[in-house]
This record gives sequence, structure tokens and C-alpha cells, in this order.
Amino acid sequence: MRERLRTLERAFLLLVTVIVVGTAGYMIIEHQNFLDSFYMVIITVTTIGYGETFPLGTGGEIFTLFLIIIGVGTVGYTLVSAVEFMIENSVSGIMERRMRKEIEEMVGHYILCGYGRVGQHIAADLRDAGADFVIIEKDPQAAERALGQGFLVIRADATSDETLREAGIENAKGLVSALSSDAENLYITLTARELCPHLFIVSRCDAEESEPKLRRAGADRVISPHSIGGRRMAAMLLKPTVWDYLDLVTRGQYIEFNVENLEWRIDDVEVQPNSHLDGKTIEGAKIYSESGALVLAVKKRGVGFNTKPSKDIRLDPGDFIVAIGTVEQLARLEEMATSRTWAQGGRYT
Repeated sequence: MRERLRTLERAFLLLVTVIVVGTAGYMIIEHQNFLDSFYMVIITVTTIGYGETFPLGTGGEIFTLFLIIIGVGTVGYTLVSAVEFMIENSVSGIMERRMRKEIEEMVGHYILCGYGRVGQHIAADLRDAGADFVIIEKDPQAAERALGQGFLVIRADATSDETLREAGIENAKGLVSALSSDAENLYITLTARELCPHLFIVSRCDAEESEPKLRRAGADRVISPHSIGGRRMAAMLLKPTVWDYLDLVTRGQYIEFNVENLEWRIDDVEVQPNSHLDGKTIEGAKIYSESGALVLAVKKRGVGFNTKPSKDIRLDPGDFIVAIGTVEQLARLEEMATSRTWAQGGRYT
């Protein structure tokens, strides 16, 4: 859209230049007044053909020939640019209204604030995971890149309450603030936490002193790309095979190449109230026999990870289960953790 607007601006500037030069040319060559010269230029470049306003000498005739060649082409170029801009603007308006309607209907989605270098990787991973998300980006060029990838984009300032509401923050599952400015990330975190107290918020920070401020503002997780990248590189240097395997089971790929038809994955599920797992133990819920997924850890609400959960540990709403299994097994486990109608053998009542 911006490129089309610049093209239209150039076309109008070229047209104005032709009119000014043409008017000045007739005034100098034919010694005519401004109004007659301007009128002659307009009827010439628009090919109206009312006839000559004043008799032309040899110099005036030669000048008119050049004016016709250049002026008619310029008028045509300007008209085509204007029509293309109006059509694209109309189509863009229709698509934007359709996109806003789609965003309004989203529930359980994620909000990504910022589509810079970090935001692009986040968006790619969310897309690969099949998650619904909307991007908020105020930079026109970055927004255009996101739209070119087929993402839902709101071109606005993410620090605005109205923008976050437009992104459906009340119905969102999580928000990540990935702007390059710690101050903006802090403001977004504070605003998002105020608008939606239960929202899970991940915020980026570049300066170490910003981390405690972001946590006090309401961020559930604070990530420093530089710190994480450094630790990850060191870990891959020391234990490359372990990290390749972790990439495989968590993302379906590792640094060398993607792996298709990956059998095992690691995922987490949250126990919902009145679900099949609510109030039961791991053994009592028959998680392994019913789903086939193997429980690796349990995170109780307000408590750290239990990495050696016994079969007698009680599962309550808000608890997270980290498990390993195939995509189908993990899907069954999620159904057990969320569905109220799960029955033994995976049958629904």
C-alpha cells in the first residue's frame, strides 16, 4: 500500500512538472499570458482538442509536439496509478475488515506484540505449532512483512489499551511482548496485566536490571534473548546430542534438518475443573493405560516441579502435567485433562 502511494505521489509530481514547464514554455516561446498558456497545456495533455488558443509559430509547434508526447503519457500514467491505488485501497479495506472480524471471534489465542527479528521467530513457531495468534505491529514495513506471511495483523501501538482490547485480550490465552525497548515491554506488560489478570504473559528484556521490574509489572516469564542464546550455545557445545534430541521432541526439528513423522513429543496439559483427572491420582486416572502418554513431571499450582511424581500424587485443577508420547497419545491426555465426559477406553458418555 505504501509503495502504491509513493508511485501515485511520483506520478502527480511528474504531472505537475509537465504542466508547469508547459505553461512556462508557451509564455516564453509564444509570449502569451499565464491563463492562455495554462489553458493550452491542459487541453493539449488531456487530448480534449478544442483547437489552438492562440496561433503557434514554428517554435510553438515543435514545443507542442514534445508536450503531447510527454504530457499524454504522463496523464495516462497518473490515471493508471490513481486507479490502482483506489482498487488496492478498497481491497485492503475489505481484507482488513474481514481480518478484524476474524480476530473478534478468536478465543484461547495468543497475542504477539512486535514483529521484529525476535517476533518473526516467535510467529513462525506459533504457526508451526498450529496455534491461533494475532500480531500487533505499529511499524508499517514490519506489518506488511507479517501480512505477507499470511498472519493476522493489527497495525497499531501495542501499548494502547484499545489496541489490546481489539486484539481480544479478554479471550486470549497468552501474550508475548517482543519489542526491542524494555520500557515499551514494561508498559505493555503492566497494561495487559491490568486488563486481564489471569493472562499468561511472557516479556522480552535486554537489560538485566529490567527483569525484576517486568516481573513486578506482571510478567509470568521474562526472557533475555542474549542470555538465553548464550546459555543455549554453551549447552549445545557441551552436550550437542542432548540438545538435538530436546529440539526433536519439543519442536519436531533440530539444527541440521526437520524430521517428518516424528513419533515422540513432549508437551504439557493443564488439569481443568470437573475433568476426568480432577481430584484423581495418576494411578487412579489410569493415565498411561488410557492415553499411552508417560508422565514425566507434575507442577502443582504455586509449587515447583515434581520431577519424580509418584503414582499416588493427586491432580487438582490448575496443575500441569508434563508428558511424553505420540501426537495421538498426547491428544488423548489433553482430552482427559479437559473433558468432563471421558470414559474408560476413550469412549464418551
